[in-house]
Amino acid sequence: MKDYPLTIPVCQLDEDRYFVGMTTADLDPVVKNGHYLIPRLCIESNEPEHKNGFIAQWNDGQWKYIEDHRGEAVYLKKTGEKQTITALGKLPKDVTTHAPKPFTEWSEEAGSWVDVANSDELRLQDKKEKAGAVTRSQLLTSTELRLGKNKTELLEIAERELAGSHLIKVRNAISEAQSFTLVNDDIWDFFTQTLNISADKLFALWEEAKLNP
Repeated sequence: MKDYPLTIPVCQLDEDRYFVGMTTADLDPVVKNGHYLIPRLCIESNEPEHKNGFIAQWNDGQWKYIEDHRGEAVYLKKTGEKQTITALGKLPKDVTTHAPKPFTEWSEEAGSWVDVANSDELRLQDKKEKAGAVTRSQLLTSTELRLGKNKTELLEIAERELAGSHLIKVRNAISEAQSFTLVNDDIWDFFTQTLNISADKLFALWEEAKLNP
């Protein structure tokens, strides 16, 4: 009588016939002709080839490979919102795996995120908001240390170079304001246009001012 192995390897599937892993089937102790007790949802087949990004599915007597992006982060092209893939199959056409940068929108033609029309303006405004506030004492100290101009000199420049409501707002701010922010257009214009300080230098001055007591 032919000897049969007590167990043979079989492929375990899930309810949708996707490959789960390898297990074993026991030789039927009653039937002596090499019949094996195949567990439920198992098949006799060679283990499917491992392919990164795919899962094997038993279909019509053979292995077919389905894209598997489950757990991957994707971004909606319309809004940039982050989502996590939970379903098998190809990625939906309305998402991308590339994370958007601030102030960009998806371009199907370019196949990437591109700057919105006013991105430079938006980035500058965002940087102004993130710069936060400094007290009048901190700003005047930093201005005198970096620019060599004290409060009196700043007021003289404002009186000489400005007019109307812009002059009034800048003069009152220098004389009385408790704090300053760069989102204040009058202050921003006074430093960048009247005092001719570049945006980068003004942001640096702002950070230095925060360190002043």
